[in-house]
Amino acid sequence: MNGVRLKLKDVPRSGVVRQIYRLNKIAGTPSTAFKFNDSKYSKIELCLIQKNVFEPALGLKNFWRDNLPTLKFHNENIDFIMTRIKPKNKKEVKACPVFIKVHGKDSIDDILLDVRNHNPETILRKLVESTKAKRMSSEEIPFIRAPEFGIGAPEPSSLAEEEEDLKIPYLKDL
Repeated sequence: MNGVRLKLKDVPRSGVVRQIYRLNKIAGTPSTAFKFNDSKYSKIELCLIQKNVFEPALGLKNFWRDNLPTLKFHNENIDFIMTRIKPKNKKEVKACPVFIKVHGKDSIDDILLDVRNHNPETILRKLVESTKAKRMSSEEIPFIRAPEFGIGAPEPSSLAEEEEDLKIPYLKDL
């Protein structure tokens, strides 16, 4: 991943602030939050190996962990399904598919994306481009401000600086 992945260890230890961080991470940013056409698509299926040892699937695994919660949050009418494959030997591991299938309401709208050896940003870009998903504006994305404790709390004008300090990875404009 090109950006720095923010771990919970980088977030203040306050339980309230941690929960606010988690909720804001799920809500996403304009570069990670997209709305799919729920009148055209019914579900999105990810196919991934059960064990986390398959290198060509690492990008999809990271996409599943980092991007999927945000997509689920903004697309409540679309089902997201994870199909985990359990291979019996090394030969089957190499043959395991790594894909995303977008199921249309009509089978003519089905889309199959091979995401083997792609990073999460490329996977999101391919998914958005192929489905013509609508980017959510910052006004449409809920954001919870952390409570200000103590003297010297930051002013509202420093939100952009706070965002930079958190080093949250953003997807470059698509």
